[in-house]
Amino acid sequence: MRERRRPTGARPAWVPSPQGSGRAFPSQPPAESRPRPRPRRAAPRTTTPTATPTTTPTQRSGMEAEDLQEDLTCSICLDYFEDPVSIECGHNFCRSCLHRSWGPGGGSFPCPECRQPSPFSSLRPNWALARLTERTRRQRQGPVPPGQCGRHWEALRLFCEDDQRPVCLVCRESQEHQGHTMAPIDEASCSYREKLLKAQCSLKDKMKKAMHFQDIEMKNVTEWKEKMTNQRARLSAEFAKLHLFLEEEERLFLQRLSEEEEETKKQQNENTLKLHQKITSLKQLILEVREKGESSTLELLQNPKDVLTRSENQDVDYSPEVLTVKNVCQIPMMKEMLKRFQVAVSVAEDTAHPKLIFSQDGRFVKNGASASSWPLFSSAWSYVSGWRNSQRNAPFMGRFQHLPCVLGKNVFTSGKHYWEVESRDSLEIAVGVCREDVMGLADASEMCPHGGIWAISWGSAGYRPLTGSPGSPTKQEPALHRVGVFLDLGARDISFYSAVDGAHLHTFSCPVSRLRPFFWLSPLASLVIPAVTGGK
Repeated sequence: MRERRRPTGARPAWVPSPQGSGRAFPSQPPAESRPRPRPRRAAPRTTTPTATPTTTPTQRSGMEAEDLQEDLTCSICLDYFEDPVSIECGHNFCRSCLHRSWGPGGGSFPCPECRQPSPFSSLRPNWALARLTERTRRQRQGPVPPGQCGRHWEALRLFCEDDQRPVCLVCRESQEHQGHTMAPIDEASCSYREKLLKAQCSLKDKMKKAMHFQDIEMKNVTEWKEKMTNQRARLSAEFAKLHLFLEEEERLFLQRLSEEEEETKKQQNENTLKLHQKITSLKQLILEVREKGESSTLELLQNPKDVLTRSENQDVDYSPEVLTVKNVCQIPMMKEMLKRFQVAVSVAEDTAHPKLIFSQDGRFVKNGASASSWPLFSSAWSYVSGWRNSQRNAPFMGRFQHLPCVLGKNVFTSGKHYWEVESRDSLEIAVGVCREDVMGLADASEMCPHGGIWAISWGSAGYRPLTGSPGSPTKQEPALHRVGVFLDLGARDISFYSAVDGAHLHTFSCPVSRLRPFFWLSPLASLVIPAVTGGK
């Protein structure tokens, strides 16, 4: 097709064919999906007579269809007429295109084709042209032949870089593609074919690299699975050995305990037999003395000194032996297992009794009150077992006022926790856990589970659990200078161990779910909370 040139200072326009005529009918609504016609051809540039070539009927039919399409095309939008109107000079345009070309206002405006002035009031709907345009559009709604524009039925000769699709020459001149970058379709095809070939090569290289990484990953996964299998087997083997070791240790401990039990029972039986024999001998001698005393004078005086001598020589001195269990509950590797739950503990100075002094890091505590300055502390054991302060009902300001105690900063609400406390001298101290509301206690006998304290006290005389019973026996434990406290809030109990050899000392049932470390010191006693060397 041949393109028309735009007039200077005006929008693109082509000279249409003579206006149509016929019966008036309403204009048709716009349809974006309708096929668009080709623009009309320009008039010949020369009037030189030329020989008219012979044309076939098919060629003539195609030329007529092309001429008809040009006659039904608006010279402004290069598309089928939409609501066509005629102006005074006889040219036809889309109503909307003419409004955009002339702009707002009234008066006269130049025709976009011939530049002849036409008043705005001269616009007349061209119903015949609208009907013909609609009928032609419906006939063109069939399948678009390959390589042709679906809107203008022109050959696709260009490629729009902005819209990334082939377009025809008419599309290039339309408002839709104004300012877009165009390239010949063959040139664009070659360019993008080269780019796609390069992209394909690049993707193949990336796929090779990804497959290489996949092989490495699969190899790593295989090696990792093998390592996990080996590690699982080693752990199972080590724990199997450990189970056998613990079972053997349990058997040996139970055997020693049974031997100790048998030995103790044997000693008990021997003592019982001796006492029984002694009682039998005394009964016999009592009977003999009674018979001697009830006999006649002559029989009484027959060697009476013998009976008296034997009576005087009867010795019933007997010291009952305190029965103790020699084999303590010392489980192998208990210390190592407890260390896994070790936590850092320090004292809260704002809860302490005024007589207590501390190190800067809060891990060293000393009771500065001497026995002479505080006579009621002259006996630590008597203090623990029932000393009563005369100021029992005195107010307290969030700290211990009557008992030389202090709480730890830690607040435990769940889990397992372990810490150790060391006595630096032979004076008595007590450690354990307590509720947070015990600072008002004024009676040392309330340092027991009933008073909200679960602790043990120890010193040079041994150790004993603070159960609240006045007759609670003192248990001997050689070289007990460091005690481990193990709090298991899941099991709701607290256990005490010798931190030297892991021997179990005592276990309290502790139903409270919010606890803090507790410390009590006798006069001039001091304690140290060792730094954490492992655990959590």
